Amino acid sequence: MTFCLGRGKLLSSIMRKWYPQKKNGRFYNCSPSYKTESLLFGTIPSILQSLVARFTQTSYHPEKWFQDIPLPSQSTSLQIAWLGHATFLIQANGYTIITDPAFGNVSPLFPRLLRTGISANTLPPIDYVLISHNHRDHMDKQSLYAIKQKNPNVHVLVAQGDKAWFDYHQFTNSSEHTWWEETVISHKLRFTFLPSVHWSQRYLFDKNRSLWGSWMISFDDQHIYFAGDTAYGDHFAQIAYEFRQITAALLPIGPCEPSLWMKHNHLSSETALQAFETLQAQHLIPMHWGTFPFGADHAEEPIIRLKHAWKQKREALSHRLLHIVKAGEIVPFEKKSILAPELANITERNKQNKHDEQRKENG
Repeated sequence: MTFCLGRGKLLSSIMRKWYPQKKNGRFYNCSPSYKTESLLFGTIPSILQSLVARFTQTSYHPEKWFQDIPLPSQSTSLQIAWLGHATFLIQANGYTIITDPAFGNVSPLFPRLLRTGISANTLPPIDYVLISHNHRDHMDKQSLYAIKQKNPNVHVLVAQGDKAWFDYHQFTNSSEHTWWEETVISHKLRFTFLPSVHWSQRYLFDKNRSLWGSWMISFDDQHIYFAGDTAYGDHFAQIAYEFRQITAALLPIGPCEPSLWMKHNHLSSETALQAFETLQAQHLIPMHWGTFPFGADHAEEPIIRLKHAWKQKREALSHRLLHIVKAGEIVPFEKKSILAPELANITERNKQNKHDEQRKENG
């Protein structure tokens, strides 16, 4: 028997928490509007369109989205560094966490465009690795091996069905989780695995044999939501109901095109902003853009569209903050700014402009 409606607090008369549904050894999405992507009419055309777009679009200058700065080994206050794609280094209360690590190329068809914010060899000590699902751009073997080599006892938290891969590759401390399952590390840190609208596949015949999802990282009263890969769905309202004050939402904003197929498994810039509003988070840090040429849209199109969408909703979002950051750049959080954020529309980093001005002044 399979089900999506189940235990948990009643959100409304028509919506409850999503729980994974599984049939004949495979997981299925709970979203009533979800459509499984066809290999022949979805995946292959998307790949072809992305390859064509790569040679017909205006040039992309990824170096302007990279910042090479040292990252601290630890931090007592909350700080988040985007390292490219879906990889974040999150530090607080003396803990260091990395999400979906991918430091290099993950496919010969989609070469990496944006340098990672830090190399695997120069990472600070890692306490926990969070994996949202087993796609190779989110669960990269070489990056995970590099982390394990420097941190042999690192705890890797993965979706249900993926632990066997880590056991086979001799990760000594891994655990797998289902939606709404909480893992308490200490009174200062806990993780909750949460729903998403996506799919899983690592090899030719293992589609949806393992689960996919998102993560809430809770440091005391500060909650960081890492969405992994997802389309828009009712799970955002469910998560907002359970976590009433989300400090920051780390949301994917691409690929956006071709939207006919992408919308069933990915957030676009516009639906990411919709998800941010539904979550009622205070800060938005976009991800999953500008790193790999997965879609038919230009590498910078998702961020351009996000800026435009944000400006259109300027008044409604006046008490919330959008951080458009470079790979390797740190976003620091002070508790007072989280509980009572300053009025702002878009906070973009202007460090490069300041450096340019300084160079002009110095001749």
